[in-house]
Amino acid sequence: MRKQLGFRHYFAIGTVVTALVLTISFLNERIPTSRGFLSENWESDDVPSKSYKRQRKGLLIIGRGRSGTSFLSKMFGSGKRIFEVYEPLRFRNLTNIAKIEVLKAFLSCNFASSPLWQKDYFPPFWYLKQKYYFVTPSQHLACLKYRSGSTRCFPAEQMFTKFIDKCRYSYDSTVLKELTERLPDTSLSSLIPEIIDRSLSTDIRLLHVVRDPRGSINSRIKLKWMPDYEHPQFKEKVQDYCNGILQNIEFGLQLNESLQQRYKLIFYKDIATRPVESAREVFKFAGLRLSDKTLSWIENRTSPSKMDSRRQFKNPYSLVRDSKANIEKWRRESPPERTLIIERICKPLIELMEKISIEREYFLI
Repeated sequence: MRKQLGFRHYFAIGTVVTALVLTISFLNERIPTSRGFLSENWESDDVPSKSYKRQRKGLLIIGRGRSGTSFLSKMFGSGKRIFEVYEPLRFRNLTNIAKIEVLKAFLSCNFASSPLWQKDYFPPFWYLKQKYYFVTPSQHLACLKYRSGSTRCFPAEQMFTKFIDKCRYSYDSTVLKELTERLPDTSLSSLIPEIIDRSLSTDIRLLHVVRDPRGSINSRIKLKWMPDYEHPQFKEKVQDYCNGILQNIEFGLQLNESLQQRYKLIFYKDIATRPVESAREVFKFAGLRLSDKTLSWIENRTSPSKMDSRRQFKNPYSLVRDSKANIEKWRRESPPERTLIIERICKPLIELMEKISIEREYFLI
């Protein structure tokens, strides 16, 4: 005859079961599975997970730092079905061939055959739903960093696989922003034939952003990216800076007719003085739809309230600015000695930019 379990036995069993349930719940809350974590941060509510039949579109935005490339990139990224990739060449010492490979892969969402993705290249950081991610290649971990300073990590390969699927099946367009100084030989001549002209599966276009060197150099000096005019190497650095921009503009203007349709030069001044009209131009050039959401995004960042503008002004990397007031700010901030040096050294570039602007205004009349 089997022994009956007493009250104390049932109580002990119930206590153990309760403890196990609480422990499992605690672990699930503190250490979520990578599958659940990735789904939470990659699944889209408003974009269907399916491929689109029309040809994929890719837009490559390039320009020197402090020329307005980040504003344009985030402007495009505010729209639906546009996958934004921010400076994929940052923090990586890649060969020129590898750089081209990285740019082409991201623009077309085709990562198929390259061993580069397995060993040499891990995206250094990601911005997903306003969250900050970084990758530690030596440990093959992808980590989410919180504002509190704490981190949460999971296998980088799973994240990268999820990224590829997301890019390929949930978005029909990619907008990629990169700085000219990171391009192969910092030159359009090595970029356009390889990416724009030889891409078959994706309609890739290039948006070249240029700012008046007096304004961009003033901004770079404020951020300590360049020494000021008292420094013995200042003139040399200004010379290299302006010559590189001049050569790229001249190369772009000399493209044949078929490539001219896939290359567009836009000035920072045009973006700042007429942001909505400029947005319509570049969206039309890229073959993308300009949504009301993006128009609202532009309005909020180029015509902020006085209070918001004052608060954002303290952050040199903020995209919120009184855009019209920001155009000629260098005239108030730059010492006359610095301005004279820049105008003398960069005279060919400044004159070419003025010539192009006058010609464009003439054709608009």
